[in-house]
Amino acid sequence: MKSVFSSRGKLLAGLTAMLFSTAAFADIQIEATWVKQGVDWAKYTKFEVKPLNIEDVKVIKPAYAADDPNEWTVDFANLEGMQAIFRDVMKDILTANDGYPVVYVDGKDVLEVEVEILNIMPWLKPGSSSEIDGHQVTTLGSGEITARVEIRDSSTRELLLMIEGDKAVGQQYNEFTAANNVSNIEFMFTRFATRLRNSMDDIHGK
Repeated sequence: MKSVFSSRGKLLAGLTAMLFSTAAFADIQIEATWVKQGVDWAKYTKFEVKPLNIEDVKVIKPAYAADDPNEWTVDFANLEGMQAIFRDVMKDILTANDGYPVVYVDGKDVLEVEVEILNIMPWLKPGSSSEIDGHQVTTLGSGEITARVEIRDSSTRELLLMIEGDKAVGQQYNEFTAANNVSNIEFMFTRFATRLRNSMDDIHGK
């Protein structure tokens, strides 16, 4: 499968996306792995969104391909495209409609958000054809992903909340195409950013 260009970056059709079950704060909707008790979330009015961490992404083969002797890898340039989508979606959602400034300096009223991609398990090998015997492959979503979210006080770097887990990417059967996988990426990041934004709105009574 050839790489494709979208308005926000170059992505392999087999590249999976992020689906977080939560991004809300402890006293509202959280299903966090860990959260610090007694945090005054209301004092935070800005976000410092770190670049999507892709430094140590591992590509895991699905069960049906466990005996495939070939290595499954995702090109770093395509992961950079994923970073671009994350950056743009986070800024768009968090700042829109009288939202919260996304800043690039620390501050007592700034929450630092960092997301790290740990594992990616695409349903098809990245770079392979999405057709088998002349038929387009249809899958339930794009694959699975493991990711970690850390939210910190940007001034002290104190960890306030962490989310880590595995999630399926996509909830419907669709053809395994470049366009569908790119759409999944944008949708999943939008879902995460929206939950984060909604949580802040609830905290600030918006």
